[in-house]
Order: sequence, then structure tokens, then C-alpha cells
Amino acid sequence: MKGQRMSDLTTAAVSRLSTPIDRRTLGKLALTAGLGLGLSACGVSSKDAVSAAAGTSGSAAGSAAAGGFTLLETPKWTGFPYFEQARIGGEAAAKELADSFTYAGADHPDASLQTQTLQNFLTQKPSAILVAAIDGDAIASVLKKARSQGIKVVSFEGDAAADARDIFCNPVGYELIATTELDCALMNDPDGGKVAFVAASPTAPNHKAIIEYMKQHIASDPKYSKLTAIDDVQYANDDDATSYNVAVNLMQAHPDLKYIVSPSSVSVPAAARAIVASDRSGQVYATGQTLPNSVKEFMKDGSMKASMMWSPKELGYIAVYAAHRLLTGELTATEGATFEAGTAGTYTVGKDGEVVYKKPIVFTPDNIDEYDF
Repeated sequence: MKGQRMSDLTTAAVSRLSTPIDRRTLGKLALTAGLGLGLSACGVSSKDAVSAAAGTSGSAAGSAAAGGFTLLETPKWTGFPYFEQARIGGEAAAKELADSFTYAGADHPDASLQTQTLQNFLTQKPSAILVAAIDGDAIASVLKKARSQGIKVVSFEGDAAADARDIFCNPVGYELIATTELDCALMNDPDGGKVAFVAASPTAPNHKAIIEYMKQHIASDPKYSKLTAIDDVQYANDDDATSYNVAVNLMQAHPDLKYIVSPSSVSVPAAARAIVASDRSGQVYATGQTLPNSVKEFMKDGSMKASMMWSPKELGYIAVYAAHRLLTGELTATEGATFEAGTAGTYTVGKDGEVVYKKPIVFTPDNIDEYDF
């Protein structure tokens, strides 16, 4: 996929992220955003609301209906580059649509803290809530309460229970992510071998589905007949140190291991680092979902030959457009309904209110320098 470039919302190149914010600063931001109510006490951060001036819906938004909606978004955790990119995309869309946009959440992945954030959102009486679910079932109750109050709910990246939200913006489609990750494994070494899977947790809805699809394709698709799945999925909670240790343990437990594949963009670079430190480069490969900046060094030293991702910025942008269109009545969750999402194009609602982005990017040593996020 050399030369493929992801769509950028404001410039021809992907903007570089700012220096990570420490937890103390994140707590202050939560307070200044007017979302106190205990948020900062649980390590929560918030970006200032984005308020577009009247009449600045922008040419990209076309003939968007009047804005002024209040959108509150919570990621799996704040400060991580993937979700910061999604925030940037969401802010850009809100500005085009003349809506306000506030981003808040815990600074580490914790389903109970995410539930608390959502409960605090309800007290703000927003027009819509956007959420990347850590545990789709755990947050279902509070999201159902939001919907009962007339609040629109859009999930992205990680889905909530289907009856707890209106629309789910799926990054690529779980099965397509799964096959693309398996393709990346074979691009790293076409000879095949044993595959170990690492997920955030047993309840992470996207990770669980992606790994199940990978297992199914390894078992039944001739294209992946050279791969052998290790049934025992490991869990690292999207934590760098835990991911590193899991990778080391996997290599020790399976001396003939060939691939460590993960849908976690934290676990893949940590596993790659563990492989290099264990002097197993060229024998074991880490691959799966990665931010390009996190794996450039491994692409350049030859210890990784392929990994994948999509544009989290554009996904965040589409999610805000979906929320806005739901609020104006231009979009329903009915299968077959379509909506225009500014510069990102037009999308169709599938079964159970799912909107699939379908723009995977495969990173290789030849194209990795084209991406900066």
C-alpha cells in the first residue's frame, strides 16, 4: 500500500501531536471545563469546549443544519496519541457544524471510571454523548439512561451494547481488521508459524471480536493455512509494562513462537521492544494495530516489516458528524440510512446501527515515514 495517504481534515499532512500532558495538568483541565463533580478526583482530564462562531459551518459541512448542540465525548483513556487524534478530528467536525465539544475521561483505562465519567455527563444534560467503550456491557445501563432522557449516543472504536447507543462508528470492521492483521503477520514472515494473541481484557468488545475472527480465518481460510493459533489469549490492559512482560513470557513459554499479534496499539510496540531486547529479531515478529510513530524504529531496524491502523482523526470526525446528523433528524439508525460527513465522505448505516469506516492503512518500511501520528 505504498503511497497511500490517509485523509487529513485540515492540512495535507497529519499534524504532530503536542507534548503529552501530565496527570496534574489533566486534573486541572477537568475542573476548568466545568465537569468537576468528582472527575478530577479520579484522574480525569478535559479539553476546553470548542465553540464555533455563528455562520462558520464551513464549506466542508455543506448545507449542515443549524448547530449549537452540546457534545460530550469520553475515550478509553485520555493522553494516549490515538485518542488525542480522535479528539482533534471531533473538534474539527464540531467547529464545522457550530456545535460545542468537550472531551473528558480518566487518564488510564478503567471501566468503572469510564462509567463514572458518563454518569457525570448526564448531569450536564448534553445533546449527545460519544464514547469509546472499554467494556460495552459495563456502561450499558448509564447509556440507556441517557437515551431515555433524549440524549443521542454514538460509540466509536469500542462498541457499547447495541441497545444502549444509536450509532456505532466501527473503525474498519472487525473482520477486515482481523484479516489485515493476519496479512501483516505473513508480510513479516511468509513462512508462517505459531501466533499468540494479546488483548486489553476479556471484555474489550473490539479486541474480543477481532481475535475471534483471526482464529476463525486461521482455522478455515486457506490463505492463512501456514499460521497456527495459540488458543490461550493473553491480556495486558493496554499497559506498556504489562504488554512487554506478556511478550517476554510468551517467547519463553513457546520457544518456536513466530508472531505476537494484537489489536492493542499499546501492546504491539511493547512486544516489538521485548523481541529486540530478547535478541529474537528475525525469529519473532510483533504486529497488529499500531500508531506509526510508535513502531518507526522497528520498521527501520528490520525487526518489523508490516503493521496496520486507520486514521483515528477521521474516525473521530465521522463520529461527531453522526451525532450531529442524529440530532438534526437527518440520520436515523435504520439499516440503509446514509449521511454525509463533511470531508470524510458519505456513509451508510448497516445492521444494528453500525457504520463501518473501511479505510485500513498498512505500514511498511517503505511508507512509514509518510505518517506522523
